[in-house]
This record gives sequence, C-alpha cells and structure tokens, in this order.
Amino acid sequence: MSFLSRRNALLGAAAITVPPSSPGEPKFILTDKRGRQRMLADTVKPPVLHRGKEYPRQGPEGTYLIFNDENGDEKGGIIAASSAASVSVDYPNAQAITMATRWEGKAGAAMLMFNAMPDPELPLEQARATHAIELGVSTADGTMLVLRDTQGRPRITLTVDRHDVPRIQILHADGTVAAQLPG
Repeated sequence: MSFLSRRNALLGAAAITVPPSSPGEPKFILTDKRGRQRMLADTVKPPVLHRGKEYPRQGPEGTYLIFNDENGDEKGGIIAASSAASVSVDYPNAQAITMATRWEGKAGAAMLMFNAMPDPELPLEQARATHAIELGVSTADGTMLVLRDTQGRPRITLTVDRHDVPRIQILHADGTVAAQLPG
C-alpha cells in the first residue's frame, strides 16, 4: 500500500490538497469523501462559505484556519494577524461565540462575546446576531461585563476602570441610568 493510500485510509478517504497558488500564498485544504471543504488553512483572507455560496469575509489580513461542517458551511475558525487574533464558533448563519484580542504598542484588549442566535432559516446576508454578553479587559479602559437585551442594548454593566474604580449600572432601554453603585 502506497503512502497516499495509507494516508487516505487513515483519513476515511478524505483528501488533502495543496492547490497551486502564487508565491507567498500557501493554502491547505482538507476535504471529505464528497470533495467538500472541511478545513482550510490559508495566509490570504478566504471567503465565507455558506449554503453553496461565497461571501466576502470581514476581518484583518492574516493566517486563517477555518472549520466547515459536512455541508461545507463554515462553523468557526481561528485568525492570527500582526495585531489581532480570534477564535470563533458559529451558529448556522452567524457567529455565536468569539474570543478576540487586539494590541498596538503597549495598549491591548481581550474580549469574549456571546451572541443570540438569529433565525437559522435566514440567508447569511440577512442574519444578524445580536450581541448578548461581552466580557473584556483593556489597558485603556479596565475590565467590564455587559449584559444586553434582545435588541442588543446594554442593560447591566459591571466595570472596574483602569484606576481600579468599580461601578455597576442598570440601564433603561434608551441608555439612561436607572440605578448605579456607587451612587
């Protein structure tokens, strides 16, 4: 049995392809038995694959590791760029959880975001995931936890600013403060 035959047997007859690309643009694609992309590693920002269509990807230039489901639809990924990195896990048509970091010089921030799931029947271009929870830290601002309502409006915030001053706020839908500690 040849090396390629043994490799394909180990991978369940999946194929690994390294398509021809221009210099400086290596690409690694893992496909399943049907030829559908299951994983992509690329140094060029790839399109988002969803329901057989390609969509332009938001985000920085960098190295991308994309994971796809059995239908070829994107279900998450890892991005590493010169001033940012992120890991995301997706709903059927939107991002569900994102862990991200950005930095420039001595300033940096890290964030964990949870989104509410939009109607899974909506096409990607119409689906909007509402930010539900944000947990973050920033050298400029301190730490924060934001709980949002179904419309994505901040309703409860817990912060400790960069000078170590804590604050809890309960907000009305219009953003005005309903209650605050310390008062």
